[in-house]
Amino acid sequence: MQAVQWIKEKEQANSLDILSFNEHNFMKKLQNAIQFGHSVLFEAIDIEIDPMVDPLLEKNITINAGIKYIKLSGDQVDWDDNFKLFLTTKLANPAYPPEVFGKTMIINFNVTLQGLAD
Repeated sequence: MQAVQWIKEKEQANSLDILSFNEHNFMKKLQNAIQFGHSVLFEAIDIEIDPMVDPLLEKNITINAGIKYIKLSGDQVDWDDNFKLFLTTKLANPAYPPEVFGKTMIINFNVTLQGLAD
């Protein structure tokens, strides 16, 4: 939970929105965050990542007349370069599919005895 706390403190100035894939309106909140350049933290995700965010993970951004857009759930959303997405899990050793590893940067914040000794 130290990593989550660190993200919350770091992104507090960037209007951090904390979401869950279980919320019924998470997609609308996510679209607003993308449009206005807020940071989004999805806490305690499991192995399954909602496929509706795949265009976001793949950064399928298009430019039309000098304006950046991304298409999410059928809607075309203005892209703000200040937008940041964080996905965190409590799983000690998550077994995500190779596609997820290709679309994201995975950082393991586990504390081990050897890590503490180093």
